[in-house]
Amino acid sequence: MTTIFKWRNYLVFYLAAISIINLVLLQFPLTNVFGYEFSVINSLLLVLLSGIYTIYFLQPYKPKQSALVIKDLFKSLIFFLLVPFSVSIINSFFNGFCSFGDGLLFYLVITSPSIIIGSALGVVSLLLLKKFQVMLLIILYFGILSIIAFEIYLNPQVFVYNPILGYFPGTIYDEGIVVSGKLLLYRLLNILFFGSIFLFIVKQFYSKKKKPSKSFSFVTITILIAGIFYSFSPQFGYSTTTNSLTNVLGKSITTEHFVIYYDRRLQTEQIKMLALNHEYYYHKLMLYFESEIDQEIISFIFYDNDQKKELFGSKNADVAKPWLNQVYIAFGNWEHTLMHELAHCFSSTFGAGIFKLASGLNPLLIEGIAESADGNYDNYDLHYMAALAYNSGYKVELEHLLTKIGFYSSPSSISYIYAGSFVKYLVDTNGIKRFKDYYLNGDYLSSYGVQINNTLKAYYSFLSGFMTSNKLDQANYYFGRKSLLQKTCPRAISSYLTSGWEQIGKFDYVGARSTFKKVLSLSDNYSALVGLTRSYEKQDSLLSAINLLSVEIDKYDGTSYFYNLELILADLFAKNKYFNKADALYTQLIKQFPNRRLYFIANIRKALLIDSKMLTDYLIGSKYDKHSILLKLNEKSYNYNTLPILIDLSKVLKESYSIFLEGLENNITVDDFASSYTSFLLSKYMLDNYDFDASRKMAGLSMRYNSDINFNSIKKEQFEKAGWFHKNADKLLSKFEITEEQ
Repeated sequence: MTTIFKWRNYLVFYLAAISIINLVLLQFPLTNVFGYEFSVINSLLLVLLSGIYTIYFLQPYKPKQSALVIKDLFKSLIFFLLVPFSVSIINSFFNGFCSFGDGLLFYLVITSPSIIIGSALGVVSLLLLKKFQVMLLIILYFGILSIIAFEIYLNPQVFVYNPILGYFPGTIYDEGIVVSGKLLLYRLLNILFFGSIFLFIVKQFYSKKKKPSKSFSFVTITILIAGIFYSFSPQFGYSTTTNSLTNVLGKSITTEHFVIYYDRRLQTEQIKMLALNHEYYYHKLMLYFESEIDQEIISFIFYDNDQKKELFGSKNADVAKPWLNQVYIAFGNWEHTLMHELAHCFSSTFGAGIFKLASGLNPLLIEGIAESADGNYDNYDLHYMAALAYNSGYKVELEHLLTKIGFYSSPSSISYIYAGSFVKYLVDTNGIKRFKDYYLNGDYLSSYGVQINNTLKAYYSFLSGFMTSNKLDQANYYFGRKSLLQKTCPRAISSYLTSGWEQIGKFDYVGARSTFKKVLSLSDNYSALVGLTRSYEKQDSLLSAINLLSVEIDKYDGTSYFYNLELILADLFAKNKYFNKADALYTQLIKQFPNRRLYFIANIRKALLIDSKMLTDYLIGSKYDKHSILLKLNEKSYNYNTLPILIDLSKVLKESYSIFLEGLENNITVDDFASSYTSFLLSKYMLDNYDFDASRKMAGLSMRYNSDINFNSIKKEQFEKAGWFHKNADKLLSKFEITEEQ
């Protein structure tokens, strides 16, 4: 028995530790499947353990040839890789694989190099010290890991390539991680670099002719190579510095409070309007926070989400780094996210620590103050949205939400809305100064003089007072989603979905059908069901698509996706000339009113059903055809349900603003929700086209209907914004400076 324990320098104890840790990983979401997170955590573990094992393995080992050392050592280290692999594979065999191919690729590329990197750090520790080698190894280990914090803190990026864990996507969760050619090359360079270090030192360690000067030269060269790689890493896409980012984007516009870097492909008039909005939001936030920022805010505007993913690391989320006074936004998102991200920069003026964020990095306070300052969620009042969730059964305990686990374990829409509403409630009832104090010190009792539970009771009572009855469908639409921790195989599914929709784009409907079926075998995924329906419609028949969706749709009842599926099914019925069934679903959608856009779309379909051919022409027609049909629908008098869609089509088709106005020859009368909301959207469209006077008048017109009290504050904000632009825009535009990077 003693011999077994001592076999290969107590290898059994290392393997036992690895086994126990991996069995624990099976109990947690994301790490319980053979995929990215599992591979990263094992890379972290195996680098450290293989380094320690190497130190103790080599100390007493005195063979005649270094080749024997390497052979015997790596015979043992191979077991380090086999144990996690076996644990996860056995677990997946019983509980199901997400994607064996993706999981294996992650494990080979991310985890497998760990034993080479760890053993290299181990021999470096042996070379540099005669005692305390393990302590030096740990210092080297955490020193390399600290590069992650260093790069994220000082550079614009949120992603990091790092030898110990391969690739870190940042604090913004991104489901779409794959083993790219860039990552594969990086890990090959890791193997080459650390493998060379290991081989050289081992040969020196067992050489009869040791030359300290040669060892010193090797260490110097190694440090130099690492420094050169780090210096040139932006050119190869392994990091993003401010200089490299500004060079790639290419152009900038300077205003009173901002330097805005933007992609060359964006049009000058678009950027000038965006710059005006920067200044307007600065004005609003200055009043809200009762403070200014004493330096220019740097704003990076990417052409689209794909460019943001490549250069910044986050595809779907726009981000601010308050400690750098910088925001990073894809151009198509700015209207929804710019004010929120700028609010993070304002909150840095009273934030704590080196990150200038809330005390304890409390996510509810960090995101809550930004949501509160914005105050708008999909053109609804923030308190209304929180009350809608609370009174419709989507309740959360805010004490739980105040913890990091609680905040991120809920669907993001719920976490952000409750956080924003609660913070807005605190600011509205006690002022911004007390909240600033709470944000800085994290002690509610000292800042507000009462226990937080007393305030929470008052806040819950406040939400209960909102009139949100008979709006369960709207609540389901906005809040009926799974949180990240509730999702099944999120990364594998994201990869499959990307492939499936690419196949649709290439007219490979057979391949797409197979891919989407794989996803649906893992999870009731909305996008996969829509993709599968589309592939049936395009290649097989409308009836096949109808049959599929008719059977599957009930699985999504009570979720956000149910209402979009109702619309898709209704459209399929109409295309197949089942007009009565289509009409029934359109009518049901109007009654449900899940959100404004679906309400308008369903009403348009109902109006077109007067002439069934017109409806089918509309559904199968191009965007230009749709635009023409909707214009005909408005020839005699306005159908206000169509105007929001006409505005969108006008933007997509790049119709000139003057031509668009020619289609609005009749006077707009505001006497109900549809006409009021249309006027509101027209005001925004006019503002985007520099027609500030008309925008202000249209915003004022939208306010004539005030029965929807949860929309009144949003309309008032648009009226004030149009007025501010009317008063200040021309003066500001004359001072903007546009430059192009060399």
